Amino acid sequence: MRDLAKDYLERKVSRRSFINKATAAGFSLAAAQSTLKSLAPMVRAESTVTQTVSLRNGSSQTNSSHYETDAAVTVRKSLTGTGGELLAEQIRSAGARFIFICNSSGMGPLCDAVVDRPEIQFIQGISENQAVAMADGYAKATGEVSFACFSRVGGPIASANMYNAMKDRTPVVVVTDHMDSQADGRDGHEDLDDWLDAFKQYTKWRWLVKEGNRIPEWVTHAYKVSSTAPGGPTFVRIPRNVLYQKHKAEIFARESMSVPMDITPNPKHVERAAQMLIEAKSPILHVGHEVWTSGGRAQVVELAELLAMPVVQAWSWAADFPTDHPLYLGGYLDPMRYPAPIDLFINLGANLPDPGSSPTAIPGTARIIHARVDSRQLGADYPVDLAIVADAKETARALTEAVKSMVTKERLATLRESRWNATKNFTGKIRQSYLIAARNGWDESPITWPRLLLTLNEMLDEDAIIVEEVGTEDWILRSFPFADGKKTKIGRTLGRSLCWGMGASIGVKLARPDNQVVSLQGD
Repeated sequence: MRDLAKDYLERKVSRRSFINKATAAGFSLAAAQSTLKSLAPMVRAESTVTQTVSLRNGSSQTNSSHYETDAAVTVRKSLTGTGGELLAEQIRSAGARFIFICNSSGMGPLCDAVVDRPEIQFIQGISENQAVAMADGYAKATGEVSFACFSRVGGPIASANMYNAMKDRTPVVVVTDHMDSQADGRDGHEDLDDWLDAFKQYTKWRWLVKEGNRIPEWVTHAYKVSSTAPGGPTFVRIPRNVLYQKHKAEIFARESMSVPMDITPNPKHVERAAQMLIEAKSPILHVGHEVWTSGGRAQVVELAELLAMPVVQAWSWAADFPTDHPLYLGGYLDPMRYPAPIDLFINLGANLPDPGSSPTAIPGTARIIHARVDSRQLGADYPVDLAIVADAKETARALTEAVKSMVTKERLATLRESRWNATKNFTGKIRQSYLIAARNGWDESPITWPRLLLTLNEMLDEDAIIVEEVGTEDWILRSFPFADGKKTKIGRTLGRSLCWGMGASIGVKLARPDNQVVSLQGD
């Protein structure tokens, strides 16, 4: 037992191997587990202390691992272990608490490695697409990158929720095994010659790792690409033999993976947009998911209130403006009952309204300002008068400051007063008519959606989270107060591929364990 304990402390055997060897030597399972428990403090101490820190000012401390740092920021350390251990260590270094996984013999080396890393917990899905859905829900609820793993052959079924994540630009890193490198390219058992091309449309970036010593590098690259706005899923495949083989590699620290994307708008564009806002007689503000992901809802509310602009919600997996606010009109419709006529359409953090088969869904007489960080969509379906590539939060903040600097308080009050009262009266009537219609059908059988949703709203905690995958989103937006300090909406996905909601709800609950989480299902 002494020799076995020494091997364990020197990382020559895993927890699982320790137990197997101890019981094979005649020790009871309880004795083996008790010994591991007694060794745990030494393992934790070693992982904390035995690291070499090398500061750029030249000072150093000598230990068994090596870090390069900029002041107090750790960049990387060296580690020798199996490919699975390098993968687990890089995921741990990224700050991941959970790995969402499906029953997977292909990821066996990763499973072995996680046994020795209790900071990471596996959450097992019943199928590969549910593992991705759970990771997607967790990422949406935390705003952080999540990790999903499964055996390579599960890729086709997982692709449905990889597609949803891509449409929503959710930061999810998907890792699978790959055919042994010696057998690659033979169209073999559970294999294709080119797995990456099949996922090109569903991922922001994808890679096949062939060198074990580069596993941390490519996982870090996947993390960076996934988390850099606009986010999206990334896909990494590692041959099974590479996962089992031992390699020496450098593990990258979480700080080195972060790419800040608080992109401020061009001051000239801000000035021009502010002038257009001031001159507009009947503007409307159209908001989308980049408002939520940038953390900019409060800044957008301030901008809307400054000029009393009516606000409409784009298709989004979040509620990007408080749904109980007097300026909130609901979803955008063409034509809008109010305001009319629209002479300025400012689109913040979303695609412009989908015209479908019609030539346009925005009044032809309206000027268009389109601002978002995803430059691919700027002016994609409509000719715009002003395009701004910037973070939604920073754009709203800059526009608010610019408008305040360009007009007097008296003129601002004049611009605001008439629109505020008119919009408040209209939204109040819309709310009242919805409640009257709901009450008129209150006793119908089967139960109506409005009765179900309004009753749920009364019964649930004030800060409950609604994870929805239904086709009646306007009813949901009208039935719950989604706002800061109140309820939160996550879903439906912009992709709308089914079998997302239940898995996503589990991911959300893991991210927000102290909140009630309700899953609403029904296409």
